[in-house]
Amino acid sequence: MKLSQVLADSGVRHAGPDPDISAVINDSRLAAPGALFFALPGAKTDGANFIQQALEKGASAVVSAAVAPRELRSAFPAAALLTAPDLPAALSRAAANLYSQPSRRLKVFGITGTKGKTTTAYLLENILRLAGSRPGVIGTIDYRVDGRVLAPAANTTPLAHTLQELLAKMVAADALTAVMEVSSHALALGRVEDVEFDCAVFTNLQRDHLDFHKDRESYFQAKARLFDLLERSGKQEKRAVINADDERAGWLVKRLKGKVKTVTFAIENPADFRAENIEMLGNATSFTLRSPEGEMPVRLNLIGRHNVYNALAAIAAAASSGLSVKAAADGAAALLNVPGRLQRVEAGQDFRVFVDYAHTDASLESALSGLRLLPHGRIITVFGCGGDRDRTKRAPMGAVACALSDLAIITSDNPRGEEPLAIIDDIEKGVTDKYDNYEVLPDRADAIEKAVLQARKGDILLIAGKGHETYQILKDRTVHFSDAETAAAAIRKKLGL
Repeated sequence: MKLSQVLADSGVRHAGPDPDISAVINDSRLAAPGALFFALPGAKTDGANFIQQALEKGASAVVSAAVAPRELRSAFPAAALLTAPDLPAALSRAAANLYSQPSRRLKVFGITGTKGKTTTAYLLENILRLAGSRPGVIGTIDYRVDGRVLAPAANTTPLAHTLQELLAKMVAADALTAVMEVSSHALALGRVEDVEFDCAVFTNLQRDHLDFHKDRESYFQAKARLFDLLERSGKQEKRAVINADDERAGWLVKRLKGKVKTVTFAIENPADFRAENIEMLGNATSFTLRSPEGEMPVRLNLIGRHNVYNALAAIAAAASSGLSVKAAADGAAALLNVPGRLQRVEAGQDFRVFVDYAHTDASLESALSGLRLLPHGRIITVFGCGGDRDRTKRAPMGAVACALSDLAIITSDNPRGEEPLAIIDDIEKGVTDKYDNYEVLPDRADAIEKAVLQARKGDILLIAGKGHETYQILKDRTVHFSDAETAAAAIRKKLGL
């Protein structure tokens, strides 16, 4: 595709060479003939510093914020050196153009909210897969199509050019639908501006990412951007699926009235899709689903009230998009598990072990509250908090863990650039002089092993914070680390296996 075609409606004023473009990139190391390099500013470095490197490697065109110096233009006369007033927006449109607007050829479901995005995506994927639509998924764990993993997830919602390439791969694989977890970062940074959505789902709003968004209102408005994009989309039969039990639901419903059809789900409040008679079973959760198609029983293989919300969201999204409610409910009920979301660890022990991604006080409270409804002896919780992230949730997480556990072991999570003991000190501010049912073990493997050794028959052990992750990010390196693997090894050691 010619550069002029790639840059159509992107805000970039094109003049001069019009080379053929085969790739849109933001990493100069990937530059080659046919590449269009966007010199994006980053958190740690500025892409403008790598323009010359991209050109030396053969990039056919560069878009940056400032006019390229004369000497650079003289050195690379065949390259198009252009500027854009809004680099992220230009990158998004250019990528969508290069891949021929792939979202227009898929039914696209976008899921946003603080918690529940991943599980809702898995549930919706399973519903759509059983309905024969070969769904593609872009989310926190990986990017996949029809069950085949295309790549592990670098971000919940990748940069715009990667996102458009993934959607194009889904189209090429004959997928009919795409399910996307849409993060607040992606919405704030313009990564999904050129995705045309058919359905947008709002799961909930809790405290998180205030290190990036600064305050709760800015965080919510970033989430709400998904519904602006839904409204703007050129798709027919657009639907907004909203959690009517969330305090922000009324604002969203009012905002969308008369513009996009809204569908609600809830447990507490009146809604189009409502769960009643919720019962926590040993390894499952059952409820009665009331919907526009009547009443029916649903039994999930997932544990917890929060997963009832996730199932309602997925069922409502699928049913409002043309599937029968029964088929949607059956598809949700058929999902066996979600990696790192109350994931069971079984290694022959006589107590239960769960690994969960809960990394905020609200999500930890939700996980523990659900587990407390199961038959159990004691509840032991191992958790920590990530470094270089929202510090306001650390003390509340400590308080929740101690309040809802018989024993809490505070440890390290992904400390990143912070000192683990400094993070633990922040957590202890929520429990010191209030609770005495906790201890500190900074080494995460030691903490998990001690919790396993402490566990007795009938106890429940929750290992929270990292979930599906198979790494730990330290100050100077990233190492392999899996909570599930570590717990299983500790159990086998305890049993002498």
